[in-house]
Amino acid sequence: MSIEGVVFGLFMIAVVALLIALPLFSRPQTDQLADKQRERLQLYYERVLRNLRDLDEDHALGKIEDDAYAAERALWVDRGVQVLKALDVPAERAMIAPTPADDVAVDRAIDDAIEAAIQRYRAENKVVE
Repeated sequence: MSIEGVVFGLFMIAVVALLIALPLFSRPQTDQLADKQRERLQLYYERVLRNLRDLDEDHALGKIEDDAYAAERALWVDRGVQVLKALDVPAERAMIAPTPADDVAVDRAIDDAIEAAIQRYRAENKVVE
C-alpha cells in the first residue's frame, strides 16, 4: 500500500467523521434566538419580583401611600403574570417572531410583546388604569 493511499484513506475517514459529528455540535440559529428570548424573559421576571419586594417594603415603611401602592403593585403583578404566560408558550409558538437581531432589538421585542399582552388582558377584562 502506498503512502498516498494511506493519506487518502485517513483523509476520507476524517471527512466522514466530521460529517457525522457536525450536526451533533451545531444548533440552528432559531434555537439560539429562542434561548436568548427565554433568558431575557426570565431576567425580566426576576426584575418584576425584585420590584414587587421593594414596593412591599416601601409600603410597609410608609414611604408610599396606599392608593399609589395598590396601583403600582397591580401593574407589576400584571406584568409578572404576562411574563409567566410568555414563558409557558412552547418555542414553536413563541410570541416574538424568530428573526436575527441584536440584544437591544430582542429586549425591545420582548417589552413590546409584554405590553401588547397586558393591553389585550386589560381590554378583555375591562381593567381601568
